[in-house]
Amino acid sequence: MESRLLLVDDNPDFLDSTKDVLEDADYKVMTASCGEDALALVREQSFDVVLMDIKMPGLNGLETFLRMKESKPGIKVILFTAFSISNVIQKALEEGVCEIMNKPLDIYRLLELIKNIRDNSEKVCILLVDDDMNLCDNLTDSLLVRGYRVTSTFNGVQAIKQAQTDFYDILLLDMRLPDKNGLELYREIKKLQPGLITIIITGYAEEFSEHINQALKENVYGCINKPVDMKNLLTMLKKIKPAQKMNKIIE
Repeated sequence: MESRLLLVDDNPDFLDSTKDVLEDADYKVMTASCGEDALALVREQSFDVVLMDIKMPGLNGLETFLRMKESKPGIKVILFTAFSISNVIQKALEEGVCEIMNKPLDIYRLLELIKNIRDNSEKVCILLVDDDMNLCDNLTDSLLVRGYRVTSTFNGVQAIKQAQTDFYDILLLDMRLPDKNGLELYREIKKLQPGLITIIITGYAEEFSEHINQALKENVYGCINKPVDMKNLLTMLKKIKPAQKMNKIIE
């Protein structure tokens, strides 16, 4: 399927030349010369990736991105800059911009980034929430090689931020976190993404049995005990059809 890109820059020469290159690479490209016009297009249409300059009159690229996120939280954006504005760059990355590229653009790198973003968006996306960093590393490695896209977070605050920034198909959630009750966190994330399918991972099944049972009543898909048996987890994941209601199971 043809990928749709939105290219945003107040420099008409840059718009024309970059649009030509992207169209030669078989992308369908729309353009906007300011943040306000880009916002209007994003509200009306869907784009695989938005490519946008940071420094523009009126709304700058970061401000435009933040407003885009309000209506489309999972929007994929690459920002460009010809200036050294480290505070803006840091804020953009924290808010979920995919990448920031320097001008003049490395076109080969840009095309590779767009391809990677599109490829990843077609994979099943997993949000992993656990304060055990070694477990997160091991699970992430195992899931990545099997074609899943995985984002690891280590506390509730990070998890909420990710759920506000990107869309996920599956949530792997530890019940015992340093800053939030696992059941409460599940409810908060489900408000942000109602179609998310959740699997609880816990090493404290007895201690948190009341919370786990309540979560299962509230449509958590299943529960796996630690140490995690990868075979059981992978079997469960293969049975899941994202965005569809499934019968609850417990491993």
